[in-house]
Amino acid sequence: MDEETQSNSLLKRHLSWVDLAMVLGGIVGIYLILAFGTFWLMGRWPHERILMYLNAFLTQLSFAALIWSIKKIRHWEWSDFGWHSVPMRNTFRKILSLYALTWFINICYAIFLYQHGLTPPDTDVYTKLLGQTTSLTLTLNLVLAGVLAPFVEETLFRGVIFGSLQAYFGKWTSAVLSAVIFSALHFQAYGFFPRFMLGMVLVYLYDKYKSLYPAIALHAFNNIVATLIAASLPM
Repeated sequence: MDEETQSNSLLKRHLSWVDLAMVLGGIVGIYLILAFGTFWLMGRWPHERILMYLNAFLTQLSFAALIWSIKKIRHWEWSDFGWHSVPMRNTFRKILSLYALTWFINICYAIFLYQHGLTPPDTDVYTKLLGQTTSLTLTLNLVLAGVLAPFVEETLFRGVIFGSLQAYFGKWTSAVLSAVIFSALHFQAYGFFPRFMLGMVLVYLYDKYKSLYPAIALHAFNNIVATLIAASLPM
């Protein structure tokens, strides 16, 4: 499939404003329902960390169900989500250079916050999931962050949301909007800016190669390295 055909395929299917609003509402609803359910169970079951893992996995599985619903109801093919084959060997250098860029941004951001006396809150869910790492929790974190999240979130946020916004706005307006949505829906103020920048980089990869595979590769690599680093730090 040549680049022009792939580019046309990206815009062949997109959600209407109503459908897109329903999808965004569904994402918010998933977060809220699972969050309230988790908090409710925390008052009745003392195993907070288990509930957090359950919440995280159910969130990704619910997103996957949302994607499957779009596919069935709108009769999309997987290619309509951005699942196009691409020679990954040709993308490695670009992925690594962009990964280095995101880490440079993260380091500068962390230094800026530290200089202003700001640190991640102890109550942050990511801090709690990565604290007191064992072989089991490390495996769960790697599966969650390194496998499920990249595949599901790239399909949803880049393939569905960015792909649909691009039918109504310019490419970069859609990129900014989708990156804002991607970062905001993680509900973590401390990490909003670096996650927004990651979202912009992922959109760039998706648009450049007309495929989700490079974006998934960068997303997975970023999450795996971050998980391993966090797991090695004393909590």
